[in-house]
Amino acid sequence: MTTTIFANLEAKPEAVSQVELALRKMVPASRAEAGCVRYQLFRSEDKASTFNLLETYADDDALAAHHGSAHFAELVASLADKLVGDIQIERLASLDD
Repeated sequence: MTTTIFANLEAKPEAVSQVELALRKMVPASRAEAGCVRYQLFRSEDKASTFNLLETYADDDALAAHHGSAHFAELVASLADKLVGDIQIERLASLDD
């Protein structure tokens, strides 16, 4: 069974472009992971400083591998002082499988 998460984060006003660049850099690296099924980056149309990630992995082990990757660690470090609050992560359960 796949594992899907929805991540929500808000950039500080002075760091929006830096946060966007860091998140965009994650897309190809994450999509190249063996267990990655889907990795999509979104920006809110209502609030330009808010970004969302919709991520689906083959299973919990693939998600754990993603969280253990060098590019994930680099992202977390690069965002440390650029966000308003913590990244909000929600696990999603598919209702149409």
